[in-house]
Formats: sequence, C-alpha cells, structure tokens
Amino acid sequence: MTIKQSGHVELYGVQMLRAIAALAVVVHHALEESGGAIGKFSPDWLTTSGASGVDIFFVISGFIMFHVTFRDRRGPPTPGTFLFRRATRIYPFYWLCCLAVLTISAMGFLASNHYPARTIAGALILLPGHALLGTAWTLVFEMYFYLLFAATLWARSATLSVIATIAAILCLQVAGSLMPATATAKFLASPLSLEFCFGLVLGYGYAAWTRRDRAWPVPPVMALVAMAVMAVVPLFVAHDATTSLPELPRIAAWGLPAVVVVASVLTIGAPRNAVARFLVLLGDASYALYLTHAFVMMGYGWLVKIPAVSRLPQQPVVVLIVIIAIIIGLLAHLLVEKPLLGLVRRLTPARPARAAPVDQPLPEVAG
Repeated sequence: MTIKQSGHVELYGVQMLRAIAALAVVVHHALEESGGAIGKFSPDWLTTSGASGVDIFFVISGFIMFHVTFRDRRGPPTPGTFLFRRATRIYPFYWLCCLAVLTISAMGFLASNHYPARTIAGALILLPGHALLGTAWTLVFEMYFYLLFAATLWARSATLSVIATIAAILCLQVAGSLMPATATAKFLASPLSLEFCFGLVLGYGYAAWTRRDRAWPVPPVMALVAMAVMAVVPLFVAHDATTSLPELPRIAAWGLPAVVVVASVLTIGAPRNAVARFLVLLGDASYALYLTHAFVMMGYGWLVKIPAVSRLPQQPVVVLIVIIAIIIGLLAHLLVEKPLLGLVRRLTPARPARAAPVDQPLPEVAG
C-alpha cells in the first residue's frame, strides 16, 4: 500500500536537529584537533561523543527519504527521478569541495600532493575506499542507501519499499562479511547502514500514526534524555582514541537513541525566537557546514603545530574555530550552494512533477 499523509507538514524540528547534529560533528573535530596542543583540555568521552551527530544524520536521512517520497497522494517518484534529484542535490557542491582539496594539495599544503586518477575518480563518484575529503565517507553511505531505496520504488508501496530496503541491506551485509577483505567488502558489511533503516521504520510509523490525526506520543523533552545518553556512552564503551565507537556497539549506543531524538522533535512547530530561527537556517546550511568545516579543521591542525599557538589556552581557541566554521558554512550555503543548485536546476531537463526528495543529505550528512 501507499501511506497517504494529510498534506505537507514542515518539519522545523528536524531542521533544527540537523543544525545541532552538524554542530556536534564540528565540535568533535575541533576538539580532536586541539589534542595536538600542549595541555589537552577535553576529556576523551566528550571529544568522542560529538561523532554521534553522524548517527543522528543517518536516522534523519532514512526518515526524510520515506516522508517526502510517500507523502504525495499520486504515489512515489520513479527510481530514476528519485536518484536524479538526489544526485543533483549532493554531487555539485561536493565536487567543488573536492576541487578545493586538489588545489590545496597541488599547492603543497597537504601531506600528499599527488592523487592517482583512480582515487580521484572513485572519490568523485563516492565509491568506498576512495577519499579526497575526510568527511565524505558519510556521503558514500548516503548514496548507497539512496540506490537501494530507489530500487524498491518500482513497487509503489510504502510497506514493500521499507521491507525490501531493509532486506537488501541485511543481505549485502552478510555478503560483505563473506567476501575477501577489501574496502568494498568492509563497507557492505558495516552495520552503520542499519541506521538508515531505523529512520525508514520511524518514517513509516510516523505516517501511519499521524494519518489518523492522532497526537504524536513522543514529547520533545525525550530528545534531551536521549542525547544525554549518547553523550555519556563513551564513558562505558571501549573505543579507539577519540575517533568514534566500534560500529556494532555504535548502532546500539548511538543509533537507537538517535531514533528517539528524531522522533522527539517531529512535533516542534515554526520557530518563534531568534535562536530557533538561526537553528533552522543552520539546518538548511548543514550540508555546506558539514563539508566546509573540514577545511577549517585543516587550518586549525596547522596552527596547533606552531609552538606559540599550541601554548595558548585551547578552550577559547576551539570556540573561535567553531564560530569560524559556522560562518564559513553559512556563507558557502548562501553564496555558493544555493546559487549552484539553482543553476543545476535551470540547466537540467525538467523531470516529472512527482514527490521526489529535495531535502538536505547530511548532514543529510553527508557528517
């Protein structure tokens, strides 16, 4: 069946949550870089917990893809239309960021000033194991999920689409675990893909519940409880340095609470104060912030190697770095990303007017 939802609903809470998740990742990376300074101030668990913003993004992505695909009474878009919309949303700005990395590398500012053509091509397509931009690993998962989800849209059934997507991910995880150890096999076997499935199931449940005009039973306060759990988990789960949790414990310790976080913000209405309006704006810019903050962290990593800088109290430096990342992310969104999307839409042929997703990928990242 196709779940028919009652009209278009602005999910302001989800946009605000995107902003918070993106900020968590930015702070996580800033605290990681501050570890290169003398007198590291951030405890390991606090530095690590910011990585959970990616898990929130993955759950949001699964939820949003279901929500915007099956909310139209005419049914879902064709697989081709869905993928076209997703590709034109993700790739153009990402390619600009890759070009920036190659330019910086050619100028001698990176450890490697030469990338094989195969690595560049794989990175541009977003294949596993080919990276130019460190944060792009999440986009590889995003595109993988989009491909599998799109393949199920032929059935034009919300129920079958959710079941088929989950089944495909589980089967490919088993296949990946049985394959010889390669980057592709490791990627396919990763349980992180299940977090998109969590979002799909949440989207299905939300649509089924609200189409009968019943009040959503998960209050916003539950988001605070779930995020507190996600923050303290690194105190109790063994992990390597400050990178993140191991993948299997991660989906239980961060992925499942992320479902509660997303479910808790679905009833938040239009912003009524400056802070809420700013979070909505930052949520709109979350993809640009997620990708561009990597360049800010490169600069911070260079700075902390300077003895005079490394001796400074890093608390205010980290705050300053995060503010700079936010400003650059907003400017990149307003001055580059949005005009670029407009240009792409004008230059590409018109597609059928169906309910294809147009929302952010990371943050719908792509962390």
